[in-house]
Amino acid sequence: MKLSRYTKFALVALASALGGVSALTAQTLVFHVDINTSGLSAINADAPFYLDLAMTYGNASLAASSATLSNFTFTGGTALGSAVLSGGASGSLTGTVSLAASSTATTSELYQQFSAGVTDISFQVSIAEPGPNPQGTPSQFTAAILDSSLGSPAQIFTTAPDSASLVTLALNASNTASSVNYYAGVSSADGLTALNSVAAVPEPATTAAILGCVGLGLVAGVRRFAKKPAA
Repeated sequence: MKLSRYTKFALVALASALGGVSALTAQTLVFHVDINTSGLSAINADAPFYLDLAMTYGNASLAASSATLSNFTFTGGTALGSAVLSGGASGSLTGTVSLAASSTATTSELYQQFSAGVTDISFQVSIAEPGPNPQGTPSQFTAAILDSSLGSPAQIFTTAPDSASLVTLALNASNTASSVNYYAGVSSADGLTALNSVAAVPEPATTAAILGCVGLGLVAGVRRFAKKPAA
């Protein structure tokens, strides 16, 4: 059967529309993280310190989420020892880290020590995001710094809503680089209360790759956490 010009146009338009819908159901977001850790030298009594990376599955997410982290650079030092892994985490800060979160493996976490004297940590993040999450809590990627107590009772305080994260991303298919949140470290006058942000948090630059500097405070804060397994 021969199709009219208008029918052909309609089919092309429909195919284009369906292609657009597909693009909205999932995406891969790539961004760069740069954490200024020079302030840790002022609280060396709480060393050693650990870079903590995690993905948590949301209570209404319908699809699994994954993150690949690579190109780790530790200015002034290196990652040390073996990574501590839980859930759907694998890899090491000396190579590539993979995090996965799903309804069957709801938490994925890796943390690993880095040497004293490290003044800056940078790495690239590539996250495969699920489709839209219209209700409930979305899956979330976070990056944080732990001190020697591994979160019990101490934790490096930040200006984030959870007082712990330096970088957060709540996952959904509409994310852009502007959805990546960076938070500064804070100082604590009494060791218990987060006070005074010590660094401005820059806005992300583009939707493809962003550079965020997170300044850690001069004094560590303290926060009650469930103790993590020893490294």
